Amino acid sequence: MPTRPGVALALWLSLTALRATAQVVPDRELEICKQMFNAGNYADALKRARDAMSLANFTDAQRIELHKLAGLSGFNLGDKDGAERHFLQLLQLNPDYVLDPFAVAPPAIRGFEEVRRKNADALNLIRQNIALREEQAKRDQIEKERAAAAAEADRKRLLELSQQVTVRTVEHRYFLMNFVPFGAGQFMQGRTEWGITFATLETVFAVTSIVAYLAIGALFEEQTLTFTNRIDPADGKVTVKINAIPEARRRDAEVWNAVKLSAGVAFYATWALGVIEALWHHQSDVVTTTTVPSDQRKPQTRLLVFPTSGGAGAGLTVRF
Repeated sequence: MPTRPGVALALWLSLTALRATAQVVPDRELEICKQMFNAGNYADALKRARDAMSLANFTDAQRIELHKLAGLSGFNLGDKDGAERHFLQLLQLNPDYVLDPFAVAPPAIRGFEEVRRKNADALNLIRQNIALREEQAKRDQIEKERAAAAAEADRKRLLELSQQVTVRTVEHRYFLMNFVPFGAGQFMQGRTEWGITFATLETVFAVTSIVAYLAIGALFEEQTLTFTNRIDPADGKVTVKINAIPEARRRDAEVWNAVKLSAGVAFYATWALGVIEALWHHQSDVVTTTTVPSDQRKPQTRLLVFPTSGGAGAGLTVRF
């Protein structure tokens, strides 16, 4: 199907515009316009600035410079309307822009300020809109930073969780250990404070009972008893030596005997109470779950005491 001349022309113009746009580099175009303006080529600078702004995407700061160059070029060429148009477009981008009095002639500055005065109301609205946009941009930036911080915190938390290892320990506790004195059941259950309490009390009572027993033994003295010899009247008397508590120390013996019995009863009562308390808290298997970083796992040692057929045994376990 043949192509119509109008369509072909439109396609050619579109391709030409695309190639021109692709060839325009904003920084380079701005530098060329400045060089033309500084060289006094105002007409070329004006045309170059207008053409560049229609073809390339400039930042607001670059467009302000181009409008300034175009406006001053137009003012120097006597094109007052064109100069005012570019000055107004510059002020619409930055209502508070001020020309440099050391680089711009006073008549051009007066013309620029006249444009600002004529459009004061419109520029005030633009100034307010710019302030609102800047405030919104600040809020958006704060929200963006907060979101980024939250995302980073979540990432670190997930990383830590992925690097953690869950250690599950099953401890078997022997039932007969609850009947061993001196808080053995409590120590086995990991309740150290109670184990120390029962061990201390039972030790005190046991030591007291032993001390009382030894004190009673120390009261015994060797005594000589004399009896009439009925078997051999010729001999007349029979002498026998025995260990006994003197009558004068009988009261001391009674006191020490009472201490020994009381301490013994207290020992067995405390032992029984410790057994009952250990049985109340007894658990055959205790499962402990801990979570630690994989690179911080340390060997864990544990001392185990367990009954045997001939008495008791002990062992040391090490977990990695």
